[in-house]
Amino acid sequence: MKTKCLSLAAALFVAGAMFTSCANDPEEAPVQPDETQITTRAYGDKSPIVSVYVEINDNDPRIVTSYKDGNGKAFIDLVHLFAANVNVDSDGHAVIYFNDKMAPMFADFHTYLDPIKAQGTKVLLTILPNWQHKGMANMDVAEADRFADILTYIVDTYQLDGISFDDEYADYYDYVDNSYSYIIKALRAKLDTKFGAGAKLITVFQWGNYGQIDAAAGAMLDYADHGYFGPNVFQSSSYISGMTNDRWMPQAIQLGDSYNAIYLNQIKTRSSQAASGNYGGIMMFNMRRYSERSPLPVFQKIAEGAFGGTVTYDGTDYTRSWTPDPNGYTITKNDVPAYQPTFTGN
Repeated sequence: MKTKCLSLAAALFVAGAMFTSCANDPEEAPVQPDETQITTRAYGDKSPIVSVYVEINDNDPRIVTSYKDGNGKAFIDLVHLFAANVNVDSDGHAVIYFNDKMAPMFADFHTYLDPIKAQGTKVLLTILPNWQHKGMANMDVAEADRFADILTYIVDTYQLDGISFDDEYADYYDYVDNSYSYIIKALRAKLDTKFGAGAKLITVFQWGNYGQIDAAAGAMLDYADHGYFGPNVFQSSSYISGMTNDRWMPQAIQLGDSYNAIYLNQIKTRSSQAASGNYGGIMMFNMRRYSERSPLPVFQKIAEGAFGGTVTYDGTDYTRSWTPDPNGYTITKNDVPAYQPTFTGN
């Protein structure tokens, strides 16, 4: 697994601090959405929802349970476990690899994930390429079907609430037209057949080859995250075809950084804008332990801006307690059944 390299330390795009990702890919031109076939797959009655990415290399995901809103309910609605990798087998097929930190966490997933789910927070696994020339942008129809079977198996086996995609670090040699759409469509069909329509979530981080996502695939996404970080960032959903604002996260906040009062007030203002504009959610990356980098100042400004509320920290500062497995764990198509329906490209 490669640690994501998104930081506030990048150059400003506009006054008021829009900061860029330090991922390798240049930003692609926005794609205007086709409004046909669009459905909203939001859940619950909280709007906008609060979403965080937690780096499992460094953190116990239960850190998200330590923060409550003013009513004593979970402040965080969606947590992404960052990240499992797209590797390749000896035949060049995509497989999923849990690295030395991820594998032991999943081996005892009830301990680490059940408390999160018990409070009503959804748990997604992020899928991230791994410099092996394979990712969401170079799978044909048959490969997308195989890949979706593996992902459905992972959701089923580890009782997850869905899959999130981040197409970075693939080091592509080639591309396949519509590959990203194939994967989303295949996975949506299999998840809906296995678990019921809309029971499981699919999300996309807007970075790397999202221009391959057509309107039909974009309409199948539950949420998508804006891909450029900064306290004053706010962008519309026009980046991804088929996406609508009520499923879009227009803010992107790096929790590994510190923010002064000016930046915190920008976060509050933008969070208010997300709520008043009926946007889907507010996304934050790289949540850390309270003692390492407290997210509470950011959480508080989001709560004030979006909900007119407060956030409290209960004092539980989880330390990653599992022993790394030097071999990691790989899941291949040979390990999983064929989930229906078989994807044929439609």
